[in-house]
Amino acid sequence: MSVLTRKHPASDASGLRGQTVYAARQVGPLAQQAANQAMPLARTAGNSIRQSTDGAMAWATPKVDAARHWAAPQLEHSAHAISESLAPMISSALISAAHKIDVKPKKSKSRRQAILAGAMLLTAAGGAAAVLATRRMHSGDGFTISGDASGLGGGDQPGAERGHDADGGPADPDMNGHPRIV
Repeated sequence: MSVLTRKHPASDASGLRGQTVYAARQVGPLAQQAANQAMPLARTAGNSIRQSTDGAMAWATPKVDAARHWAAPQLEHSAHAISESLAPMISSALISAAHKIDVKPKKSKSRRQAILAGAMLLTAAGGAAAVLATRRMHSGDGFTISGDASGLGGGDQPGAERGHDADGGPADPDMNGHPRIV
Protein backbone atom coordinates (compact mmCIF):
# COMPACT_ATOMS: atom_id res chain seq x y z
CA MET A 1 0.00 0.00 0.00
CA SER A 2 1.20 3.48 -0.86
CA VAL A 3 1.92 6.06 1.77
CA LEU A 4 0.31 8.79 -0.32
CA THR A 5 -3.10 7.18 -0.60
CA ARG A 6 -5.77 7.93 1.89
CA LYS A 7 -7.82 4.86 1.55
CA HIS A 8 -7.00 2.04 3.88
CA PRO A 9 -7.81 -1.49 3.03
CA ALA A 10 -10.96 -2.85 4.65
CA SER A 11 -8.97 -5.35 6.62
CA ASP A 12 -7.05 -2.58 8.38
CA ALA A 13 -10.30 -0.80 9.35
CA SER A 14 -11.72 -3.87 11.03
CA GLY A 15 -8.44 -4.37 12.85
CA LEU A 16 -8.42 -0.81 14.17
CA ARG A 17 -12.02 -1.10 15.17
CA GLY A 18 -11.35 -4.23 17.05
CA GLN A 19 -8.44 -2.69 18.89
CA THR A 20 -10.59 0.32 19.83
CA VAL A 21 -13.36 -1.87 21.18
CA TYR A 22 -10.86 -3.94 23.18
CA ALA A 23 -9.28 -0.75 24.65
CA ALA A 24 -12.70 0.65 25.57
CA ARG A 25 -13.60 -2.57 27.35
CA GLN A 26 -10.39 -2.35 29.30
CA VAL A 27 -10.79 1.34 30.19
CA GLY A 28 -14.51 1.20 30.98
CA PRO A 29 -14.19 -0.59 34.31
CA LEU A 30 -11.24 1.59 35.30
CA ALA A 31 -13.25 4.76 34.57
CA GLN A 32 -16.18 3.35 36.53
CA GLN A 33 -13.92 2.59 39.47
CA ALA A 34 -12.39 6.14 39.35
CA ALA A 35 -15.88 7.69 39.25
CA ASN A 36 -17.00 5.60 42.21
CA GLN A 37 -13.97 6.75 44.20
CA ALA A 38 -14.45 10.42 43.19
CA MET A 39 -18.12 10.51 44.23
CA PRO A 40 -17.56 10.57 48.01
CA LEU A 41 -14.73 13.06 47.60
CA ALA A 42 -16.99 15.37 45.60
CA ARG A 43 -19.70 15.12 48.26
CA THR A 44 -17.20 15.91 50.96
CA ALA A 45 -15.82 18.82 48.96
CA GLY A 46 -19.35 20.13 48.39
CA ASN A 47 -20.15 19.96 52.10
CA SER A 48 -16.84 21.61 52.93
CA ILE A 49 -17.49 24.43 50.46
CA ARG A 50 -21.02 24.92 51.80
CA GLN A 51 -19.71 25.18 55.36
CA SER A 52 -16.98 27.59 54.27
CA THR A 53 -19.47 29.86 52.51
CA ASP A 54 -21.75 29.83 55.53
CA GLY A 55 -18.78 30.78 57.72
CA ALA A 56 -17.76 33.52 55.31
CA MET A 57 -21.32 34.87 55.27
CA ALA A 58 -21.45 34.81 59.06
CA TRP A 59 -18.15 36.70 59.21
CA ALA A 60 -18.90 39.21 56.41
CA THR A 61 -22.52 40.10 57.22
CA PRO A 62 -21.77 42.25 60.31
CA LYS A 63 -18.90 43.95 58.49
CA VAL A 64 -21.10 44.75 55.47
CA ASP A 65 -23.88 46.01 57.76
CA ALA A 66 -21.41 48.25 59.61
CA ALA A 67 -20.11 49.62 56.33
CA ARG A 68 -23.66 50.33 55.12
CA HIS A 69 -24.50 51.96 58.47
CA TRP A 70 -21.51 54.30 58.06
CA ALA A 71 -21.96 54.95 54.32
CA ALA A 72 -25.66 55.91 54.39
CA PRO A 73 -25.23 59.18 56.39
CA GLN A 74 -22.11 60.00 54.40
CA LEU A 75 -24.03 59.72 51.14
CA GLU A 76 -26.89 61.79 52.50
CA HIS A 77 -24.51 64.51 53.71
CA SER A 78 -22.79 64.54 50.32
CA ALA A 79 -26.15 64.83 48.56
CA HIS A 80 -27.11 67.86 50.68
CA ALA A 81 -23.73 69.51 50.12
CA ILE A 82 -24.00 69.03 46.37
CA SER A 83 -27.58 70.29 46.17
CA GLU A 84 -26.74 73.38 48.25
CA SER A 85 -23.43 74.36 46.68
CA LEU A 86 -22.72 72.65 43.40
CA ALA A 87 -26.24 72.39 41.95
CA PRO A 88 -26.91 76.17 41.94
CA MET A 89 -23.60 76.78 40.20
CA ILE A 90 -24.35 74.15 37.59
CA SER A 91 -27.85 75.51 37.15
CA SER A 92 -26.65 79.09 36.67
CA ALA A 93 -23.96 77.93 34.26
CA LEU A 94 -26.56 76.07 32.20
CA ILE A 95 -28.89 79.07 32.21
CA SER A 96 -26.14 81.46 31.09
CA ALA A 97 -25.09 79.01 28.37
CA ALA A 98 -28.70 78.82 27.19
CA HIS A 99 -28.90 82.62 27.05
CA LYS A 100 -25.64 82.80 25.10
CA ILE A 101 -26.69 80.33 22.44
CA ASP A 102 -30.30 81.49 22.13
CA VAL A 103 -31.10 83.16 18.82
CA LYS A 104 -32.34 86.66 19.47
CA PRO A 105 -35.41 87.56 17.41
CA LYS A 106 -34.57 90.26 14.92
CA LYS A 107 -36.79 93.29 14.81
CA SER A 108 -38.74 93.27 11.62
CA LYS A 109 -37.86 95.95 9.11
CA SER A 110 -41.50 96.33 8.14
CA ARG A 111 -42.39 97.52 11.65
CA ARG A 112 -39.61 100.07 11.63
CA GLN A 113 -40.65 101.21 8.19
CA ALA A 114 -44.29 101.56 9.31
CA ILE A 115 -43.26 103.65 12.31
CA LEU A 116 -41.04 105.82 10.10
CA ALA A 117 -43.82 106.28 7.52
CA GLY A 118 -46.29 107.22 10.27
CA ALA A 119 -43.85 109.76 11.70
CA MET A 120 -43.29 111.26 8.26
CA LEU A 121 -47.06 111.48 7.67
CA LEU A 122 -47.61 113.18 11.02
CA THR A 123 -44.78 115.63 10.26
CA ALA A 124 -46.26 116.43 6.87
CA ALA A 125 -49.73 116.95 8.37
CA GLY A 126 -48.29 119.17 11.09
CA GLY A 127 -46.42 121.22 8.49
CA ALA A 128 -49.55 121.64 6.38
CA ALA A 129 -51.54 122.70 9.43
CA ALA A 130 -48.84 125.22 10.35
CA VAL A 131 -48.92 126.68 6.82
CA LEU A 132 -52.71 127.03 6.88
CA ALA A 133 -52.63 128.60 10.34
CA THR A 134 -49.97 131.09 9.24
CA ARG A 135 -51.96 132.02 6.15
CA ARG A 136 -55.11 132.55 8.20
CA MET A 137 -53.30 134.73 10.69
CA HIS A 138 -51.78 136.95 8.02
CA SER A 139 -54.62 137.19 5.56
CA GLY A 140 -54.09 140.85 4.76
CA ASP A 141 -54.39 140.31 1.04
CA GLY A 142 -57.96 141.50 0.71
CA PHE A 143 -59.71 138.32 1.63
CA THR A 144 -62.14 138.49 4.49
CA ILE A 145 -61.98 136.13 7.39
CA SER A 146 -65.32 134.65 8.27
CA GLY A 147 -66.82 131.34 9.27
CA ASP A 148 -65.53 129.93 6.00
CA ALA A 149 -62.96 127.25 6.71
CA SER A 150 -61.00 127.98 3.54
CA GLY A 151 -60.13 131.53 4.58
CA LEU A 152 -61.17 132.86 1.16
CA GLY A 153 -64.14 134.89 2.31
CA GLY A 154 -67.71 134.46 1.18
CA GLY A 155 -68.74 133.06 4.54
CA ASP A 156 -72.21 133.08 6.00
CA GLN A 157 -71.68 136.41 7.84
CA PRO A 158 -72.28 139.21 5.39
CA GLY A 159 -70.81 142.56 6.23
CA ALA A 160 -68.23 141.19 8.64
CA GLU A 161 -65.29 143.48 8.44
CA ARG A 162 -61.76 143.06 9.39
CA GLY A 163 -61.10 144.08 12.97
CA HIS A 164 -64.69 143.66 14.14
CA ASP A 165 -66.45 140.67 15.49
CA ALA A 166 -69.85 139.37 14.38
CA ASP A 167 -71.67 141.83 16.66
CA GLY A 168 -69.89 144.75 15.04
CA GLY A 169 -67.76 145.45 18.10
CA PRO A 170 -63.99 145.63 18.23
CA ALA A 171 -62.07 142.40 17.79
CA ASP A 172 -60.73 140.44 20.73
CA PRO A 173 -57.09 141.46 21.32
CA ASP A 174 -56.18 137.84 22.17
CA MET A 175 -56.91 136.86 18.60
CA ASN A 176 -54.50 139.28 16.87
CA GLY A 177 -57.34 141.36 15.51
CA HIS A 178 -59.25 138.50 13.97
CA PRO A 179 -62.96 138.24 14.64
CA ARG A 180 -64.29 135.62 17.00
CA ILE A 181 -66.22 132.72 15.66
CA VAL A 182 -69.60 132.56 17.29
